[in-house]
Amino acid sequence: VAERALQLASDYAQDRRQGRAVGSPAGEQSLIIDHADVRRMLLTMRAYTDAMRGVLYLNAAYLDIANRHSDADTAQNASDRAELLTPISKGWCTDIGCEMTSLGIQVHGGYGYIEETGAAQHFRDARISPIYEGTNGIQAIDLVGRKVPMKNGAVIKELLDEIQQFSQGLDGYSEEFISIKKNLEEALTVTEEATDWIFARGAENPNDVMAGATPYLKMLGQLVGGWLLARQAVFAKEQTKNGNGKFDAEYLNSKIVTARFYAEQLLPIAGSQLNAVTAGSSDLYAMQAEGFSV
Repeated sequence: VAERALQLASDYAQDRRQGRAVGSPAGEQSLIIDHADVRRMLLTMRAYTDAMRGVLYLNAAYLDIANRHSDADTAQNASDRAELLTPISKGWCTDIGCEMTSLGIQVHGGYGYIEETGAAQHFRDARISPIYEGTNGIQAIDLVGRKVPMKNGAVIKELLDEIQQFSQGLDGYSEEFISIKKNLEEALTVTEEATDWIFARGAENPNDVMAGATPYLKMLGQLVGGWLLARQAVFAKEQTKNGNGKFDAEYLNSKIVTARFYAEQLLPIAGSQLNAVTAGSSDLYAMQAEGFSV
């Protein structure tokens, strides 16, 4: 649904004229895709949609390995990784899907609120997803309550270690990967800190951990999404260096640009969740139930 919303918004932005973009000739209106803020919205939609697709494909691949691999240890490791990724696939992806379809309406302006555009329908189609098949709050609680502590934390640690090793390998690439590496490592650091807090606090006060479950799900989703986009960018760079004619040059470049945009503008959201993850539950219970409707 997010992809459909993006395609519709992109087509509209390349047809609709309004205002004058910076640097455009006087006396004529510009296509709205020439406005920086519209491009920001469209690139946000592109980056998140690619990141979500990467998460879902990776989760599906681990499920296939778990169900079909002949080696029992390999199958079990894949099953563990799939379990860890499932709350991200269901919870983070559907939350982001709602945000992206809402952005699709925003790109259309007031016209997007009109039924004939189809933009509003995309939002309605997406909005049910965080609710059914286990609400996203339940997915977040499952993540911090069962998936993160699984095998004494070995499964989440292996994932974070893999991201760390990948990030270290970015040193061998060009300057356009500097910001990707920097922001990926910063997001990884705060995620490790939040994960350590969950382990330390979980035994002492489980409700504190439950209170930060949804922010932690968002944090981990942002990190994994950025990691997967960075992997795509590395693949695109390798194909470009090797002169592989199998892929269109503009397509390969778009993967690098998208990963860099995500790293610089969206990945820092992971760090913004740390205080919410570790705030505990005291504020949530500081009012009587009746106080919520006063």
